[in-house]
Formats: sequence, structure tokens, C-alpha cells
Amino acid sequence: MSHDKIFVKKYASTILNHKSKFKNLSVFCLIKTHPGNLVNKKALLSYELWGSKCDNYRYTTLLPENLRSKNYTNTQTIEAFEDIYMIQPKGLVKETHDNLTFKMYNSMIYVYEKFPKYDWYYISDDDAYLDVKNLKEFLRDKSWNEPITYGFNLNYNIKNGFHGGGPGFVISNAALESIVKEMQKDIKNCPDEGVDDVDISHCIRNYNGKIGKSIDERGRERFLGFHLMTHFRGEITDWIRECSQNVQRGGLDCCADQLIASHQRNPKDMLRLHLAFEFIRNISSLYEDYFGQNKSILFKDIIKMYLLIDDIESDQNNFYKYDKFLEFSKIEITDFLHRKNKTYKC
Repeated sequence: MSHDKIFVKKYASTILNHKSKFKNLSVFCLIKTHPGNLVNKKALLSYELWGSKCDNYRYTTLLPENLRSKNYTNTQTIEAFEDIYMIQPKGLVKETHDNLTFKMYNSMIYVYEKFPKYDWYYISDDDAYLDVKNLKEFLRDKSWNEPITYGFNLNYNIKNGFHGGGPGFVISNAALESIVKEMQKDIKNCPDEGVDDVDISHCIRNYNGKIGKSIDERGRERFLGFHLMTHFRGEITDWIRECSQNVQRGGLDCCADQLIASHQRNPKDMLRLHLAFEFIRNISSLYEDYFGQNKSILFKDIIKMYLLIDDIESDQNNFYKYDKFLEFSKIEITDFLHRKNKTYKC
């Protein structure tokens, strides 16, 4: 057998093993978008980079008129397909920030009624970047039958805090079921203050849902509430530093090796992070195939590749500016508070 055939056989076996590893764990992705991001293809990019890797998905949006049937009525949720699968939840007549909670509640009810068998439900905007493999690895020893959620943890005036919506958050089947049953009785059983991430967390806590911890063993974030570089540079805002449930750090201490999601916002930034993950994973796979070496994927490698890809794209040489960050000391909230007189209500 030729060397090329051996390599192909090994590579196919690796893919098969990866799929079987998570064969009993399923994730449904409910992704928020709007008509503008359908036109500029931002929603499509998020689908191509990570949405397509979910076990199933729907984008929720006010549908363009050409995708609505002649018999359209806003009393029912409607589905459409144009490049991606989309739903327009019932009652949605315009896209505004004030009605975002209402939009998401009706979307969650519809998704659970039509797709009730998934273990976990990931909810995010289309400007987040999700690494589905790391999400499933994280959830592998978690119980979908426990009413619990995971994400970027912040304290607020609700019991036990909430998950910041930027990187998205994941809800167990049991947690989603508990609130959907209440909303089916009366949607007003869940609070609606117009801030969907706070409202959803508030609703789940009201019905005994727990808020889980997603930091790694070194206290580093797996869900990044802000842009990757914001966390890496330690440029977290004062309010977030004080109200975060976890210590916010800069440099290599900011982010877990098993990074799950980041609020990238800009499509090119999302693509850079995706390419960084893919490049490092390919290198690791090649070392394993050719030399039998198991090379761990570390955050320091991801951030280095991210910075280099940025330089390649912009034809710059800015990577050297970040040398000091590669050995950055911790920025602890306690140290930060000693330097600040202003306090924040969390």
C-alpha cells in the first residue's frame, strides 16, 4: 500500500473517530440575524464557518417579503430557505431592539416544539464565532437532563447572574423545556425588559435553572464576552471587570485553550479566528499522522496564528508588537478595584 493511501486511510479514520466521539451528544443552534445581514451575507458567513457544523440550526429573523407566501399571516411562525434555513417567529412584524426578547421567546417555543430531542440548544447572534468541536468536548460530561446553562457569566439584579449574549450561551434540554412549558401557558410568565440575554437568563432562574461555570481549571474564559483581542489586550471595561463572576485577565491568561465562542462582530475577524483554529488543528493532525506525536492545541498557538493571519491580510508586520503580551502577567479584578474609586451596581 502506498504512503498516500496510508495517509488517506489514517485521515478518514480520524474523522470517523471524531464523529463517533460525540455521536450521543447533539446541539441545535438558534442564531439571531436580521434582514440587513441576509443582504450583506454576514449571516451566510456565520453559517459557512460554524452554523453548518451544528447538528441542526435555524436563523431567526424578519423574513424578506419575497420569502413570505401570499397567504402569509403573522399569527404563526413561518419557515423559509434561501442559502440558509430561517424562521420568522409568530407576531414579529418589525426588527427592533425593544422587541428582541419577544422575538427570541417565540423562536425558542417554536424550536422546542418542532425539534424537542436535542441535548443542548446554543443561542447567539450571527456575529459570534462558535467552535462546535470545543463546545461538544466541554459538554461531553455534562447532563442535558439537568436544568443548566453555560456562557460568559456576569452578575446582575437577577438570581445568580446571567450570561452575556455576545458569544452566545448554551441551554440544556431540561432548562429549555421548563421555560417553554411556562411560556406555552402564557408568554408573560417570562420577563420581557427588551434585553434578551438578561431576560432569558432571568426566566430560566425563575424556574430553578442553574447557571453553570465554563472557565477552565486555570480560571480562563471559554466564552469570550467581547472581541478576542479585547480579552487578549486586557481592555475589558470597568463595569465588566467589577460585574464579571470570573477574574478577567489579559495576555495568555485571558482565554482557555479549549476556547468555545467569541464575540467577533466583524466578518473578517470571524474568518481570521476560524482560519487560526483550522490551521493549528491541521498541523496537530499532521504531526499525529506522520510522527505519532499528540500535539495539544493551546491558546498561545491560536492567538499567534490569528495575529499572523491579520498581518498577511493587511500586508503588515505588527506581530512583533505583541511579544510582551505573550508573557503578560495577570490583571486581577482585586488589583483593579484597589486602583478605582468608582463602584458599579451589578
